[in-house]
Amino acid sequence: MKKLHLFILCILFITVGLTASDYAPAVRIPTEPGEELYVGLGEGTAGENGWVVSDFTIHVISPADALVNGQPLRDGRFTVSSDGRHSIELQPGPFGQRNTVTQFINIDKTAPVVEWITEQNGSVSGWTALSAEISDETSGLCSVESSFDHGLHWEMHNLAPMTPDGVVISHETTWSIHEDFRGSPQGGQGAQVVLLRARDCAGNVSPGEILVIRVE
Repeated sequence: MKKLHLFILCILFITVGLTASDYAPAVRIPTEPGEELYVGLGEGTAGENGWVVSDFTIHVISPADALVNGQPLRDGRFTVSSDGRHSIELQPGPFGQRNTVTQFINIDKTAPVVEWITEQNGSVSGWTALSAEISDETSGLCSVESSFDHGLHWEMHNLAPMTPDGVVISHETTWSIHEDFRGSPQGGQGAQVVLLRARDCAGNVSPGEILVIRVE
């Protein structure tokens, strides 16, 4: 995955228009004149849909007494590690509290969880629905993929979990695969292996969960 390098130069003197990257989708710069705040080298690993899939580090170049969320910085750096949507407030120093830059960072480092509901080594015949519980607590679920040839080929099933404004509406679901196990190219009697994995909206993919069934 590509590395994200975010450079922001903020001079809090007059009203400034600033275009941020997907990984800092909103920056607020008040018109209050005062000290200068230089912020650069925001670094993390870019995911999908505006999410970061690693820790994210903000580097404040100057001043040395800059504050982050009201607290002094260590070595001019601040690292966000936990999953979730984070609002980071940067201030030039103890006397520049009205000069605030707000940066929003969305982090999801955790892949979805897939758990088969269908019983292992259960018997099926003809058209059968295999079911699994799928969940993702942070960015939400975007798709699931199934494989009937031990992972050589995967079929994607979109979950369409987002509204037009990008709000995730599906953090967990019960997913079912309907398959004719006797009539499909991989069909026939005997043991068959089905793999199922899920992708969240940040781009994290779960391992393929194995289900063994017996076709009668």
